[in-house]
Amino acid sequence: MQRSHPSRTAMPLLLDSVHPRYLVDLVDYLEEQGFSCTPALRSAGLTRAMLQQQQHVPIASVLKAMQELVQSSGRSDLGFVRGLLTHMSAGDLSGQMLLSARTLREALVNLAPYMPLISPVIRMQVQESGGDCIAEWTVAQPMPYDACVVALETVLVAFHRHVLFALQERDVRCKVEFSWSAPAHASRYRQFRGMEVRFGCGGDPRVTLRYPADLAARPLPMADARSLREADRAAQEHLQEIAQSHKFADWVRHVLHQVEEQLLTQEAVARLLRVSSKTLARHLAKENTRFGTIAQQVREERACNLLAQSAMPVGDIALKLGYATLANFSRGFKANTGLTPSEFRAKARSEGAG
Repeated sequence: MQRSHPSRTAMPLLLDSVHPRYLVDLVDYLEEQGFSCTPALRSAGLTRAMLQQQQHVPIASVLKAMQELVQSSGRSDLGFVRGLLTHMSAGDLSGQMLLSARTLREALVNLAPYMPLISPVIRMQVQESGGDCIAEWTVAQPMPYDACVVALETVLVAFHRHVLFALQERDVRCKVEFSWSAPAHASRYRQFRGMEVRFGCGGDPRVTLRYPADLAARPLPMADARSLREADRAAQEHLQEIAQSHKFADWVRHVLHQVEEQLLTQEAVARLLRVSSKTLARHLAKENTRFGTIAQQVREERACNLLAQSAMPVGDIALKLGYATLANFSRGFKANTGLTPSEFRAKARSEGAG
């Protein structure tokens, strides 16, 4: 029998920026190995100075930089390396949850709802099967496949290392399943003794980690009920602040802007936001808008960007944006901007040259 532990918050959790630690350690590591990260950072609109200022940077920039680093370095192990470089402390959320819980099972269940505060691009679900405790990580928002793999592998490696620290063990029995095929660095997982690893399980990008029942129920040596309650309260307050600072229309726009090659339906966006389609429509109505209105605005913004910033033929842009014909695209574009796509492109290039 399987028992799931759902998130304790029904609000969508889309954070649009992250702390630069998600990149700093990896960039430092690669440059120590003689690889220049400057071109990848520049392509993502980032600089070393921005990372060193310790101020939050856009998620989209981090994902772009990670994709560029994977492709330009030719290394398959960047997620594994990031996981090894990720350190746990009692002062961060994952550290408090893991160190203060009574058992590993309790730590996993308590931590899952707050995964967006640890990594906004990853979703965590916990369930039990036959007493075993199973954690599964998937992506919380659309992003490049290379970045998906790096993010999921980072979480898996870092989390398992943190569990070893919390248990005060050098190795423990567990099973890991990756949706993607075995990478060139698959043998590196042998350093985690007791870990049984399986690649190529198929499906959408995901990682599953199963701890046996006896291990999941073992008392943790540093359990502290008071610290756990404080961590839980602080995390809930943080989530409430985020929920109150964003409108549903902002979240919908954010999701649609993140997906360059897909035309998401209202139902698909609602699933990403973890609400029903009807609930999403109701919230948007309270904000005096509709999903279709936002989707059309985002499509128009994409059209303007593609016309102004790319050499893509107008007909290809129409197809990319989901228009059945070039005529439909041209007619709709002129109705909204007063210019045909070709006229808009010519004007944008003239202004840019001036």
